[in-house]
Amino acid sequence: MKIKVEGITAILFFAIIFGMFIGLLADKDKSPVHEFLVEYRTEVLPGTPIFDRLSSAIQIAEDVIYENTYQKEAYNDLYGFVQKMLGKRIISDAGYGEIYRTTYDQIIFKVEKKEKEVEQSLRSITELKHELDEIGIPLLYVQAPFKLTDSEQQIPINKKDYVDANVNLFLKGLDENNIDYLDLRPLLRNGTKTQKELFFDTDHHWRIETAFDATGYIEDELNKDYGFHIDSKYKDIKNYNTKTFKNCYLGSMGRRTGQLYSGLDDFTLITPKFKTDYTLYQYDYGAETVFNGSFKNAVLVKEYMQEKAPVDNNRYAVYHGDNTELIFQNHLVNDGRVLMIKDSFGIPVYSFLSLGVSEVRALDLRLFKDSIVEYAKKNKPDVVVILYNGDSFNKEMFTFS
Repeated sequence: MKIKVEGITAILFFAIIFGMFIGLLADKDKSPVHEFLVEYRTEVLPGTPIFDRLSSAIQIAEDVIYENTYQKEAYNDLYGFVQKMLGKRIISDAGYGEIYRTTYDQIIFKVEKKEKEVEQSLRSITELKHELDEIGIPLLYVQAPFKLTDSEQQIPINKKDYVDANVNLFLKGLDENNIDYLDLRPLLRNGTKTQKELFFDTDHHWRIETAFDATGYIEDELNKDYGFHIDSKYKDIKNYNTKTFKNCYLGSMGRRTGQLYSGLDDFTLITPKFKTDYTLYQYDYGAETVFNGSFKNAVLVKEYMQEKAPVDNNRYAVYHGDNTELIFQNHLVNDGRVLMIKDSFGIPVYSFLSLGVSEVRALDLRLFKDSIVEYAKKNKPDVVVILYNGDSFNKEMFTFS
């Protein structure tokens, strides 16, 4: 009898797995094979040893299958609901290992100690600094805050996050190598805003309002030390329209746990009241797309602006994000040229920064594989800005040539 029950259980298990696989392949809105190929070409660099290639391919395949699992949202919601009813503050996750509910009821992963990665990143950025010095272009590193901080224990007491330790080690190395940096952590965590006002509950990113504030600090630094003349009106929120969509956004973390566990975020859209005129060039995989018009028409991605859009739409990318190369040409400002190398925390920042300068070029090194120095030689920015959060110390984000 026991063998028969186990046999039926095994048959049901394989039937469910097979059904999910067929559903994955039959879903017209998803193309897992294409996604795998794109991710593999992006993440596995030429010359990578064969065993590392194989390991990366397996990991990428696992991630793609997870992200495209048939009815994943329903499974996630059910699983998250059960975990919430059980009072769980730690949820197992295929990508991050574990995701935590913090003392602020926010969802986030922790960052491991990365001393070797920090050391390698320091070598790379120091070499970049020397090469940029030779062609007379200054370099500014900007440190974005992470959702977790050393100043308080937000995740379960038996868990340790090392993001601030990694950042402090990196900034110490920048000091030792005479590389200029702007640390946004103390500026944004100055007590004027709460943790929940700074960061989304369901996403690992800062809120749009926080990115706007961060842009103001960057503009101040460019004016003070790099010869820019950015008008202070561009950092004054009174010169902008703000529209908040209530309970409309399920962020990157919430999409992994399900909204019944994480809840939903409000999302605030910030747009200029003043006249704007842009040409925006977008480059992805060799294809060029051009947008013309106002900030709203050229810069904002309309599908993320719809109030009734599905909650799992990536509204955070409304300010144009995760492209290989973006070139913002502001036709109403005559000077100031910035080359920004950024991770996803830079998405709202480069768009806001573009309002006060004549040109912003934004590159994502996860996708852009050419030489940064050669790019700078060709395009002659007034400054190169690297904007990263504390989880970006890895070879991919610090390969500049």
